[in-house]
Parts: sequence; C-alpha cells; structure tokens
Amino acid sequence: MIATTKKADRRKSERFSMTHSTVVYKRSGLLSFIGNGFSANNPLVNMGRGGAQFIAPEYIKPGTGLVLQVDVPAFVGGMCFKAQTVWAKKLPGKKAYRTGVKFLKCDKETRRRLDTLRKDVFFRTTKNQVGKPKKLKVG
Repeated sequence: MIATTKKADRRKSERFSMTHSTVVYKRSGLLSFIGNGFSANNPLVNMGRGGAQFIAPEYIKPGTGLVLQVDVPAFVGGMCFKAQTVWAKKLPGKKAYRTGVKFLKCDKETRRRLDTLRKDVFFRTTKNQVGKPKKLKVG
C-alpha cells in the first residue's frame, strides 16, 4: 500500500473564496509596454492578505511580475496590487490556467479592504457596486 501525502500549505494568511469578482492584469517591468496592455476580466477564485488565485487565458510563467486590479462588486474602485506569479496549472479541456500570485505591494486603502473582505462574507458576495472602478496606476 502506497501512502499519499498532501503538500503543506505554505501560505502565511488564510484564503477566502470570492464570487462575482474579476482580475485584470498586465505584466510589469521594463518590457511591459510590449503587447496589447491589460487582459480582459478574468474570474477571481480566491484571495487573502498575501495573494490570490484567478483564471487566466494564458500560461504566465512563475516569477513573472504583474500589476493587478481586482474588482470586487462591494467596493467602488478596484484594489490594485503589484504581484508575482507563483504557479500556473492548465485547466483540463479548457484554454485557461489557474494562476496563483503573491502580492508584493499595495496601499493602505487596499490593505483595509482586504481586511474587510476577510472578516465579512457579505462583502465577498454582494453585487451592490455603484459607479465605475478607478483606473489602474502602473508604476
């Protein structure tokens, strides 16, 4: 009999699932101007204080720097992050990849919103957004 072992979760913070939320991303770095800019809206699977998982239409190599805007319907304006891919796994039978990222940098307001999402399931599931999200700042 062969025993199977599950890899230990190396996350430093709890993840929570998100509904009705999307991620828009762009590669960061010196050559980020090459390409067509930001991706279309990609479904957000889960997130926490340290990172997120979303569905991307392409393979994004681990270690790639990204600029993310996460749009959560409960908040007007998005949450902006500088992030780095940690892993990517193809979804069977689809032209899409589950992609895991760790957050490298975000502002105080974004950190506050993450804490609100972590503590209150209403903010993770509501669809009561009014207004347009802010433009993503690329720096």
